[in-house]
Amino acid sequence: METLPNELRRAILEHLPLEDLKNIRQTSKSWGLLGQEYLLVPEFRTLPHRPDTLHLKGISSHPAYAPRIQSIHFNHGEVNEYSGRHNSYFLQYLMVPEERLTQQHVTWDAYAHFKKLTDKFLPSSCDEDTLTDIFAHLPNLTSLKISLMLCPFITPDVPDLLANIWVFPSTRLLPRVATVERMSSILNAVAANSATLSINTLSHDRLPFEFFFQNQNKIAVISSAFKNLTTLTLLMDYSDLPNNTHSNTTFSNLSKCLRTAPLLQNLSLAFQGRRKVDIAPLLSSFAVDEYTFQHLSTLQFQGMVTTEDDLYDFLVRHKSSLTHVTIGGEGVKQVRNPPNGGVYLDLGSWKGLVGRLNEEFEINKVNGCAVFLQGDLKGLNSGEMWVFERPVEAEDAVGAEIFDVFPHGIMEEDVEDAGDAAWAV
Repeated sequence: METLPNELRRAILEHLPLEDLKNIRQTSKSWGLLGQEYLLVPEFRTLPHRPDTLHLKGISSHPAYAPRIQSIHFNHGEVNEYSGRHNSYFLQYLMVPEERLTQQHVTWDAYAHFKKLTDKFLPSSCDEDTLTDIFAHLPNLTSLKISLMLCPFITPDVPDLLANIWVFPSTRLLPRVATVERMSSILNAVAANSATLSINTLSHDRLPFEFFFQNQNKIAVISSAFKNLTTLTLLMDYSDLPNNTHSNTTFSNLSKCLRTAPLLQNLSLAFQGRRKVDIAPLLSSFAVDEYTFQHLSTLQFQGMVTTEDDLYDFLVRHKSSLTHVTIGGEGVKQVRNPPNGGVYLDLGSWKGLVGRLNEEFEINKVNGCAVFLQGDLKGLNSGEMWVFERPVEAEDAVGAEIFDVFPHGIMEEDVEDAGDAAWAV
């Protein structure tokens, strides 16, 4: 084994389980040095109930391990205990009462343990100074993901009920102020290292919309973290009470941040809330000076209200670069409910929009732009209404009455199964 070329030995190490990798590294110095780089996967994942930021700081200070980290995934998921307890009842209402009570005790005892750890570690997990120092020592870091929607209970000893209630969106807590502060700390740390750090992928799956309602000095710092982005995915949580009074300013600041990302190739913007969000201020801010993202290839909009003309104008300005457009999406839907991430047209019609896009894009043709529709789609003025579980080619979608939708947008007329997949009204 010692005489094998390093290339063959690396091929062996790549396929070894972690425990076997640790053992083979102890057999000799050469195996120890070769196996060192395989101890860490390129993506570092944090959980709210673990001191993972401290672990990451230790990795960043190690000359051999620090270059291995290319992506950091911050899981900040927390349980809304009030909703979680109600949801656990609905999962167990057919159980024998004694068994139900036993599982409830085990589950919420385990939750109390996790909550105690979360209260200890999560508040300091995004300390700005600590993150600034960590990012400064991770030379190959290119991707940051922040999640509040992924279940944090992933260890085998977690009670099944605690993990199962996470499928209900109402179980997932959104501490608005803390979430804004953590995202600000992360992006400020990126901005502080902008001379040496090149973050090209950024995503957040539940960012309060008011994050972009900050003073101009803070927005200037935050926006500098966008300058190298090629992929941006933002799902923003819109709450009427804090957001209605300053939505125009917030959209203006969001536009400023997006404009500082001239290299964007993949953009996904989504909103969730009690209603669809009117994005007229955002699209108007780009229309004023006909601003375009020169490299934009893939685009998705979800959970919005717009007009046929505004959406058409935005898409046509990018027709030279766009290859794939999805209007609408699954959204954040309740269990066994239809998708709610669609788009409403306040003025105009879907058939008119798709027809005009077909003339400009030659949509879904060879070398043309692929345009798909998904979710709950409405023409508020035209009276059109569809619900698509999965992405459907735009021309087929607006011509549909009743049909079934299969993966990858393949469609087959099937009246009997239509209720399981798509509806047209």
